[in-house]
Amino acid sequence: MALLIALLGLLGLLDGCVGSPAGQTQVSASATVSTRSSGNGTCGWAGAPPRRYDHVLWVVLENHSYGELIGRPGSKAATRSPYLNKLARRCGLATNYHALTHPSLPNYLALVSGSTGGVTRSCTPARCPQRRSTLFDQLRTQGLGWRVYAEGMPSPCHRSDSGRYVVRHNPATYFPSVADCATHDVPLGTSSRGRLVDDLAADRLAAFSIVVPDQCHNSHDCPISSGDRWLSQLVPRILASPAYRAGRTALVVTWDEGRGGVAGQDCRADPDRSCHIATVLVSPTTRPGTRGGKRYDHFSLLAATSRMLGVPRPLRRAGDPSTRDLRPAFGL
Repeated sequence: MALLIALLGLLGLLDGCVGSPAGQTQVSASATVSTRSSGNGTCGWAGAPPRRYDHVLWVVLENHSYGELIGRPGSKAATRSPYLNKLARRCGLATNYHALTHPSLPNYLALVSGSTGGVTRSCTPARCPQRRSTLFDQLRTQGLGWRVYAEGMPSPCHRSDSGRYVVRHNPATYFPSVADCATHDVPLGTSSRGRLVDDLAADRLAAFSIVVPDQCHNSHDCPISSGDRWLSQLVPRILASPAYRAGRTALVVTWDEGRGGVAGQDCRADPDRSCHIATVLVSPTTRPGTRGGKRYDHFSLLAATSRMLGVPRPLRRAGDPSTRDLRPAFGL
């Protein structure tokens, strides 16, 4: 059976392979991952995905659409973000992934709670506290840890803007139910030193982590190339960590929303370029060059993450039958 699946993959007959560029493969929900490693140290056939992952990390950047970031070699997009494109080639890329709305804040709220909470504008945690359960709460109930690593944040769980740190990109601060925010929502440090780098080196990574770069390194106030350089410094540290090398860790690099759009826009009902964003999936069981062309969004990411960590039921819209799970397409 494994040989048949491999042959079908080479012939481009697995689900969604029609139209994929040469050398790229998509994995169907029924595909079994073989035991042959790609040997590139990032992604590859390294055995079947575990029933439960030890760690899932998200890195969330800001306000650039798919076409600004992903392109063929030599294109403007590839020149602006060479590391991201290299990572996408070596791992998995969701080519039809969308934000949920505009502006930034409701996307972050939905990523961890399965709902935007009706938020359609930026506001502080004091002005619009969110009174519903989150993935953070679910993990705590199951005895699992979580972390938010926010670059430039002056103190743990800081609930107001400070320099290049903006609180609207730090979702844990908006939920009063997250009583352990001051313990688990911590300053990042930099891509080369600080809390995250120390936790990676000491194999202290929590079950779930969100990495929030500052307003320059997320490419909001600085060029795309600035965010790409920052990724090229941080991501290799994650992939070289004991947690990742143990084979039970997955990394997702995504964007909160694309460029433009209208506040309150429903990107499920009314998608456009401002909703279409890049999302790269990195895991030991994601075959290099995998492309997922089905429609995914931030609810898909929450659904996949919840199930990977053994959470019984993804929250709200993430648990809807209409929400497509990312896992089958990317060997997760």
